[in-house]
Amino acid sequence: MHENDGRRVARYDLVTPMLPCKQEILAGVDRLLSTGEYILGREVRALESEMAAACGAADAVGVSSGSAALYLALQIAGVGPGVEVVTTPYTFVATIEAIIRLGGTPVFVDLDPRTLNLDPALAEAAVTPRTRVLLPVHIFGMPCEMEPLERTAAHHGLDIVEDMCQAFGSYYRGRPCGSLGRLACLSFYPTKNLPGIGDGGLVLCRDAGDAALLRRLRGHETVRIGERLHAGWNSRLDEIQALAIRVRLSRFADEQADRDRAAAVYDELVPEANRLAAPLPGSGVRVTHHQYWIRVPERAKLEARLREAGVDFGIYYAPPLHRHELAEYCRVHGEMKHADAAGREVLALPIHQALPERDARRIGALVQSHLAGTS
Repeated sequence: MHENDGRRVARYDLVTPMLPCKQEILAGVDRLLSTGEYILGREVRALESEMAAACGAADAVGVSSGSAALYLALQIAGVGPGVEVVTTPYTFVATIEAIIRLGGTPVFVDLDPRTLNLDPALAEAAVTPRTRVLLPVHIFGMPCEMEPLERTAAHHGLDIVEDMCQAFGSYYRGRPCGSLGRLACLSFYPTKNLPGIGDGGLVLCRDAGDAALLRRLRGHETVRIGERLHAGWNSRLDEIQALAIRVRLSRFADEQADRDRAAAVYDELVPEANRLAAPLPGSGVRVTHHQYWIRVPERAKLEARLREAGVDFGIYYAPPLHRHELAEYCRVHGEMKHADAAGREVLALPIHQALPERDARRIGALVQSHLAGTS
């Protein structure tokens, strides 16, 4: 099999999966233009209801982005000056930006190298009297190990806020991501498994009372949480985004099946030691593969080989956030050797709903050959 057959393989295809949805979205936009119902209308209300049902939540609140979802959820959970939030350094910077903007302190713990999620035992060891929230990130669509975190939260009286911006459709021991904490945050950025056609986000709520507070905050109302009065801000999800997301939600199972088929091809060709291990049958764990990651000790050599073969790829998160300039606002608990290793070694292969099997096989075979040390 030739490594380069003359065709470039992009990391994402944002057009092809949208084509079957185009006429339905255009018809919906025409309807919106006829009604003038542009903000917080029936599309947003319907999306909120459908997403709450899909994720096993009591309610859901549409907001302007995944970043806004994180900020508002942490605000509801009481994050503010002097408050610590235990989380992972191996995530997108928005995770800690929300904490810092609220005046809180992100506390980093190292990873479980098998999943790239935070290590629950280290999270418990990092708890202090200032800790208020545990913030697991279901990285790349792999659910974090939640039961130990739930025990830690119960023992210390903490809230869990899920960052599931990469994990809609993922399950942990039979429970959907979004139902595992007091609040959960979702992004509809166009590259996500459930995308919009611009920015958008959602907060899933275990308690309908939290949802009521969030609806006030997203629309410029003030809210008192404990002894603090919080100012609201414009964080609304618009009707056109909600419309497009609902159309994609109706097709999510089929589109996810396409991603699963591509992941199965990679699983067949990439050694298990160099990738996320497939969940055990009967475990109730489902991975949605927002990214398909592999671990390569000499990553630069594979990067060059992929470029030569016309294959796009992604590097996440290099360096991890404990080495980001915002780390001066954070506390690092213990060594970060697994996070540092992930920053040096992890590479994401193309995976999306429209990836042809022949391309997945060509890429998987190239990686297999590289790892085997062949030319």
